[in-house]
Amino acid sequence: MLRRFVASRAFVSVLGGALAVVLAAVGAVFFLNPLQRTVGYCALMPDAIGLYTGNDVKVRGIKVGTVTALRPEGTGVRVDFTVDAAHPLRGQVSATTVSDTIVADRDLAVLGTKGADWNPGSCITKTVTPKSLTQTFSALSKVADEIQGGDDPAQRDRVKQAITLFDQATAGTGPKMNDTIQQLAAALRSPDAAIGHIGSLIDKVNDLTTSVANGWGGLREMLNGFAPILQVVNDVWDQVVEIVNAIKTILPWLNDITVKYGGPILRLLDGSVPYVQLLGANVGSLQQLIDMIPSIGSIFRSVTDPQTGRVAVAYAPPRVALPDAEAEQVCAALNALAPGHCDAPANGMTGVDLMPIVLGSAGMK
Repeated sequence: MLRRFVASRAFVSVLGGALAVVLAAVGAVFFLNPLQRTVGYCALMPDAIGLYTGNDVKVRGIKVGTVTALRPEGTGVRVDFTVDAAHPLRGQVSATTVSDTIVADRDLAVLGTKGADWNPGSCITKTVTPKSLTQTFSALSKVADEIQGGDDPAQRDRVKQAITLFDQATAGTGPKMNDTIQQLAAALRSPDAAIGHIGSLIDKVNDLTTSVANGWGGLREMLNGFAPILQVVNDVWDQVVEIVNAIKTILPWLNDITVKYGGPILRLLDGSVPYVQLLGANVGSLQQLIDMIPSIGSIFRSVTDPQTGRVAVAYAPPRVALPDAEAEQVCAALNALAPGHCDAPANGMTGVDLMPIVLGSAGMK
């Protein structure tokens, strides 16, 4: 009877159904992994275009969780999602929506940094979302409309005029551009010449560096020779600084003098112009100007004292001729002041040392 029951269709149907249920349960446990531990988070997004419950949550393109709920909050949308406990969010977390295609369906992408685990009780606020195709086309249409001049009818032909001007500016340049392209194509067809030039340039640079390396000793000696010069410059620089500081003091003085006395000085210079012109007209040369100065060389002469070796100045008094009667009277008066200093005049001439007489008479007073 058991054999008949096992061979019956009812038993086969029940056994097949039970096997299907077992396989479904195993598949659900394997694929859905309901026993997997997850952590719940939330993010405040500007919008939730293309984002639905059940969409994937990814970190650097790898699925780590699922979107569980979406609801409006404030001016944006709150997105609740779960993440595998093995991949918790850390540090400064940001979120956005991404899509591999141009369709509206998108995934939630989150990204963290190094740091402590993110608090699941705080929603992610550093979020951005891409513009929708409608918004993108609207922005492009707005830009195109602004290029066309907007609502100003006078500017509607702006692009047309620009293209016309460009066409006029490039008219007749086609052959020259074609020649340029042909020359570039020829250069690209035979790059060996250019490579040869580059190789020659590298060889020249190698020779230059070799020369520098061989003559480095002389360069080092030359640079070492700069040390004393730089030291002298350094020593002199302090004096230069002092001179500059002095100039800073003098310039305000000159400015004050110019402001206060500039007018009189300029008038004095203007008044001296006729005299300078007169002097230049009457004097043919510098030698003539010197000749006009009274000569005093015949009155004073420099001598050296033979005892002391010092320079002494000898004074030669002038000689005056007087009539005999007046000469005798003058001589008598001088002898009265200093007896014996005036000899008897002969032909109205006598030699008198006036210096002692003058000084003596001054001392007597």
